[in-house]
Amino acid sequence: MKPRLIPLLALLLLGLVSGSATALAAADEKLKAAAEQEKAPLIQTLHDMVMIESGSSDVEGLKKMADFTEGRLKTLGATTERRKTTAGAGADMVIATFEGTGTRKLMLIAHMDTVYLRGILAAEPYHVDGTRIYGPGIADDKGGIAVVLHALKILKDAGWRDYAKLTVSFNPDEEVGSIGSGEIISALADQHDVVLSCEPTAAPPAAEHETRGSGRAARRPRRWKSQGAHRMPAPRRIVGATR
Repeated sequence: MKPRLIPLLALLLLGLVSGSATALAAADEKLKAAAEQEKAPLIQTLHDMVMIESGSSDVEGLKKMADFTEGRLKTLGATTERRKTTAGAGADMVIATFEGTGTRKLMLIAHMDTVYLRGILAAEPYHVDGTRIYGPGIADDKGGIAVVLHALKILKDAGWRDYAKLTVSFNPDEEVGSIGSGEIISALADQHDVVLSCEPTAAPPAAEHETRGSGRAARRPRRWKSQGAHRMPAPRRIVGATR
């Protein structure tokens, strides 16, 4: 897991609604300090989610992931809803909405499902080795969800609400092409000015002692699936927020 991704996502959100480079520079230092404070809680969140096996066909595991993420989003002040996917295993999406005081509509997307079958933790348990954390689905995409949750907490603690609406969408079927959620995500995206796809990169760490998440998914070639799998409208600005 990459701690620097937390201030990066937070700065992206700030930058989308602020035209002031001076304001962003000042915010950067505060956000980096806040991100350091969030490092240990983020790793705990990551552990808790990795310990939930949630393959794309595992309805029980996906329900646990939906319960976990929805609870966290409610704690952050969001209005949440569960929306049933229209095809596939029939698991729920989690959609959360924050109302702000600004003018722009922002959306964050990530996914709760993994490519792994039930029982994978027995063969590939969560563990920490130096600055690396290993576990099924840790980079695709539970790391992305953890970054979203903790970036939003940092911004909440900073009192930042300079948006008209901020929507978070966690879907349960991205690894099988978002077959039951793609149209829903596409319709939601069309109501927003900017959509940020939050999936950690497989790029090498930028700093020597940077902590990274690892797993089979992290070692695969990078796949930019968000626009194709979710069939986002062409005019939307889709940004790889955690690249």
